[in-house]
Amino acid sequence: MTSGKPSAWIVRSFVALGVVLVASGARAGDPADEARANALFQEARAAFIAGEYATACPKYEEVVKLRPGLGARIGLGDCYRKMGRLARAWETYRAIVEDAARITSTSKSFAEKSTVQKRGDEAKTRMGEIEPHLGWITVAVPEAVLALPNVVVTLDGVALAREALGTRLPAERGEHVVDVSAPGKKSWEKSLAIAEGAELTVAVQALEDEAAPKPEPKTTPETKGQEPPKGTNTATPPTPTQDAPGPRGPRGPDRIPETPKESFFGPQRILGLGLGIAGIGAGAAGAYFGIRAMQKRDESEVDGHCSGNTCNELGYPARKDAYQSGNLSTGLFVAGGVAFAGGLALFLTAPKRTKPQTTAILLGPSSFLWTGQF
Repeated sequence: MTSGKPSAWIVRSFVALGVVLVASGARAGDPADEARANALFQEARAAFIAGEYATACPKYEEVVKLRPGLGARIGLGDCYRKMGRLARAWETYRAIVEDAARITSTSKSFAEKSTVQKRGDEAKTRMGEIEPHLGWITVAVPEAVLALPNVVVTLDGVALAREALGTRLPAERGEHVVDVSAPGKKSWEKSLAIAEGAELTVAVQALEDEAAPKPEPKTTPETKGQEPPKGTNTATPPTPTQDAPGPRGPRGPDRIPETPKESFFGPQRILGLGLGIAGIGAGAAGAYFGIRAMQKRDESEVDGHCSGNTCNELGYPARKDAYQSGNLSTGLFVAGGVAFAGGLALFLTAPKRTKPQTTAILLGPSSFLWTGQF
């Protein structure tokens, strides 16, 4: 677990934070907004020092919206970093470095230049500390796709700006999804897994047209109530009559209807086959969650976030996810094995197909014959 005392660089950041909030603000805003920003900043700082990062980060975000000074943004980046949102922290620090260079080049105040330059250097240093733990994704989109009206490219559900396409984007280790959609086109999606330090390029393919709906057949009034063509015999077939009286000769064989043939895939075999397939599916799902459990355990031990069964705030969510995935994997393997074994037993013990049974009876004036095949 993390210590209750903040490290030295955190303390130094908070000491200078109040000065930078004023120095880097372009102009004073609404007094009500100023008061709200000050109150939110105090609440965010207290929650950060207490290690309550899930509470501190949203408050820092509100402070930055109300008064986007470099100091408040550094506090927001530090909060993202503590929560393990390294890609978001890196992007926050990069924007600070860019803005610090711009402000330094245009400011005429030596004090402001010095403070802003210091904030920019701090952000650049923290970017360098994060970069070894990030992966990098480049989304390459062809011009033909970009030319589509209202095309949207997302990475993990977040829409990417046009200028971000074709550039290296930071990403945490793990699975990510790139999705491209446009009206009238089929969506294109690509899933990928990235490791620390890895660089991957996702080449977006051309979007296919959506299938046009088939027109429904039209019924015209002429087709309703048409009479059958001439020459067609529409008379009702005659009803069979009883045999005329007279001497009765030998009758032909009266066949008893054959017993329907039993299909090889009877109800029992179909049930057994379904259980077997379900068992295989459960086993595959169990393998997936088993692999995920190992990945999450490795992730929890990165940078010493977990040692044995003791974890800090950054390692605990990954370790908890690892245990849950492991338990789910075990349950799926057991359920899949039972289902597969039951299905196999049902399939193998199903009754074999029986041969059809036929019989025939021959009647004569003074004879009786019964034949059959069994």
